Amino acid sequence: MTMVLPQRIDSEPCANLIDGQVHCGHCRHLPGRHERTAHRGPLPNQDNILALRSKFMSDGTVPDGIPLPILRSWQRSGQHGLAHSLSRVRDSRLAETALKELLQRNEELIVAAWGEVVSLCRETQGFSGVVVLTDPNGVVLLRLGDSAFSDEADKLGLTVGGDWSEQSIGTNAIGTALSERFALSVIGAEHFCNLNTTISCSAVPIVDPCGILVGALDLSTSVTVGHDYSLPLLKRAASEIERRLFERRYGRCEQMHLHSNPRLLGSPHEGLLAFDSDRLVGANRAAIELIGLSWSVIGVMHFRQLFSVQHATVTRQASADECVVQSMQGSTFFARLQMPPKPLADSEAKRTLDGEAARPAVAEPAGAEALPHVVLETLQGDGGPRLSRMKAGHLIYGVNLMDETGEAIFIAASGQYRCFASHEGKELTLFMLGPGDAVPLQPEMVVEVRKEGEAAVIPRTVFRRLTRTHPEFSLCILPAVEKMLNRSLTMVGEIAFRSVRYRLIRYLCEMAEHDGRPMPDGVVIESAPHGDDLAMAIGAARQSVSTVLAELIRSGDIRKPAPRTFVIPDIDSLREELRVLR
Repeated sequence: MTMVLPQRIDSEPCANLIDGQVHCGHCRHLPGRHERTAHRGPLPNQDNILALRSKFMSDGTVPDGIPLPILRSWQRSGQHGLAHSLSRVRDSRLAETALKELLQRNEELIVAAWGEVVSLCRETQGFSGVVVLTDPNGVVLLRLGDSAFSDEADKLGLTVGGDWSEQSIGTNAIGTALSERFALSVIGAEHFCNLNTTISCSAVPIVDPCGILVGALDLSTSVTVGHDYSLPLLKRAASEIERRLFERRYGRCEQMHLHSNPRLLGSPHEGLLAFDSDRLVGANRAAIELIGLSWSVIGVMHFRQLFSVQHATVTRQASADECVVQSMQGSTFFARLQMPPKPLADSEAKRTLDGEAARPAVAEPAGAEALPHVVLETLQGDGGPRLSRMKAGHLIYGVNLMDETGEAIFIAASGQYRCFASHEGKELTLFMLGPGDAVPLQPEMVVEVRKEGEAAVIPRTVFRRLTRTHPEFSLCILPAVEKMLNRSLTMVGEIAFRSVRYRLIRYLCEMAEHDGRPMPDGVVIESAPHGDDLAMAIGAARQSVSTVLAELIRSGDIRKPAPRTFVIPDIDSLREELRVLR
């Protein structure tokens, strides 16, 4: 007789049953859901877990210490006809044509998730794992991370196009999180198939603004790596992905931002509601939990059924910084109303009626070409990639950004970035990037964020789509990449044919032109590189650069009043020396 375990409900009391009593040793209760925490402390004895699983599957004995979601998943895995003694990976990967169609169908999710997947790789790079994005059926759409663990992931079939649903591979974080619809970890021997007991995984489901399951975000590592940190990181990333899906879908709708704490308005914790006139058409998970709604009210409820204040009253206050609203259940929220953008111009509206999707017009700066990031911002409401905040000190590895079509494209909107290549402990600075610059990231290239700002990392697949569907983007990206190519050719030529003195003077003149501040006693360059950075920037040895720099200071061509400040008293005289050295 098959044992029927209690099924998950929205407010499940516990995930553990010990001696018939309810306990909570491996789980925690949150509003609206009950989820398994990441593994903490020493790794449980794997052989004991295997024995408990075998006894549970044979006679239905409920073991101590195994969370209820894992037990339910073991039971489902058995019902799917899977054998835990599986010795090799089933060849469940999609054929090339089917995979291409799958990626196209999930393009909105991939674009929304790309920046968060890259950030997670950076945040967990010391733990030797991979970050995985799947569709709602558990098929892998994207995998980035540590190259050493990638070999192990390939052997297990955790690769693009691989099926990690419970039906295909049994209990695992991806498939089980999708089945249970909440975040959880599966540690080592808790996997149903013995083949996967060498890894530990944590996964979080992703839902769209209507509450529909659209995928899962997963972190997989060796079983020897603790997962205490993984669920909080994954939940934060999933929340940002869901926010981006909301913004992409409802960018042209009236939106309400709300929270019971006014200081959290505008933060990742705020609730988001989208309205068509006064009908609720979308929400994020935070709003559902704050107001105490279910996803079934999307498309059904109206503003007057949610709040005690009239919709027209709030609309009149939309220009104010914030207003106060009360839900029909009596909860008070601070809210901001974001009104929809202005209607399309007649020409754009006509194109839409004729069947052609209207795109935001690109206003080019007077007398200059439009910069890539400016055009990119205009495309965000039309499904284009978003700019991400880049914190100083972070590294972006080109090798982690490759997809099946090639390298990614890096576009800088603000801040300062150093693009370099390294080999056997040696580094060569290729470019210093600033607003408007764009460069393809080859596998051996690394981008270091030198000054905080915003940038976009665009997968090659998405980049190709943008260049096909938005000619204005192509027209602005080509000059930017061409500029980087010319810089590269210039550097190669100068390293081969120019002296260190010439290269240093030219570099100082360029800094003065782009970042210098004219003063009565000359051009001041602040926050300038020095030491190794200056040597790497011109492709020379530090000792050689220090010698030439000392000569320029002695001759009075430059002054150095502070460690990272240069003053050029006569910039024209320095440029003249370049012409002589030529």
